[in-house]
Amino acid sequence: MKRVLLTGLVAMTSIFSLIFFLTLPQFQSKFFQLPLLDGITESVVFSDALYMVMSTEIPQMETTLEENDIQMANLPKLLLETTSGVSPRNFSSLLDLALPGRNPDFHFSFVSNGVDELSMPIESPPPDFEELLKEEPEEEQTDDKNKTDQQEAEVYVYHSHSWEGFLPLLGEDKQKPSQASSTDNAKNIVLVGSMLTEQLEKQGIPTFHDRTNVTAALHEQGWDYYDSYRLSRKTVEAAMASNQKIQYFIDIHRDAQRKDITTTTIHGEPFAKLYFIVGEEHENYKENLAFVEKLNAQLEENYPGISRGIFLKDHTDGNGIYNQDLSKQSILIEVGGVDNNKEELSNTTKALGKVIGEYYKNAEQVTTER
Repeated sequence: MKRVLLTGLVAMTSIFSLIFFLTLPQFQSKFFQLPLLDGITESVVFSDALYMVMSTEIPQMETTLEENDIQMANLPKLLLETTSGVSPRNFSSLLDLALPGRNPDFHFSFVSNGVDELSMPIESPPPDFEELLKEEPEEEQTDDKNKTDQQEAEVYVYHSHSWEGFLPLLGEDKQKPSQASSTDNAKNIVLVGSMLTEQLEKQGIPTFHDRTNVTAALHEQGWDYYDSYRLSRKTVEAAMASNQKIQYFIDIHRDAQRKDITTTTIHGEPFAKLYFIVGEEHENYKENLAFVEKLNAQLEENYPGISRGIFLKDHTDGNGIYNQDLSKQSILIEVGGVDNNKEELSNTTKALGKVIGEYYKNAEQVTTER
């Protein structure tokens, strides 16, 4: 009898132990992730088709489909892309787009008043690289060039997604969020980087602005959208190797939310709202978080309502690192959204430049006193 009870106890313990290990997220991620399934679900056509089917049961998705210009794919094209391994857009990001709060790992350190699940950040869909590569590069204006040489800079501004554009600057023929992409630096996120660089330079802070055409650079490497941070990492590492004086690395993006969410009025002036992304997938992320929290607190104190928050992300909701493991003072800032105009972007950039400038000068003063 004792042997039977002991055998039963051992069997139950073994079963529960097995269940415990099988349900661990690390175990599931390592042993149950199927590359073939990943390849299929990353297909833009498969994603749009499944997304369309789901919209018939979830009314909220219908609005998202219209706003993001998603069309039903035909079966031959679906079969072609699922078998060819083409993956220009990730399906899981589409679910996040339509079902706020679906990912339990997406969270935030701070959120300003009025930010709820429906106004959470939205990642822009991958652009049409073939169309972007056809664009004729605009001649760079003389006053938009760097005044500080990269080897002398202490602040490094760059863009992992340099094509992210703003509809009001792109012309009347582009009205949908899915069309908000351009290699014209007077109409995309590079403009914001130029504005910030100018503000910092005016305060005597040596700043270098990297204006790499990421679309062309990825194409030259034979890479795609999902290699954007891999490319910008190479750029940042090269800058660090050539100049050890660089203290701050600022990667500037724009969100894909609409104007009612990305715009505010402060002291009677229109501002594009901003927010910070902090990657958690490296051991020193808390140092970056502490740095960003100081900037965010000062922004909110001087310009109440300008920030949408500080959002923490791991590998389940994006890159998870964003090159922030390379420096303790590395920032990823999302400035505005697809509908913000030049005035709103300029006002926000001035505010951001002022706060970063104050932080820089205070840090320099502490260093000097030591």
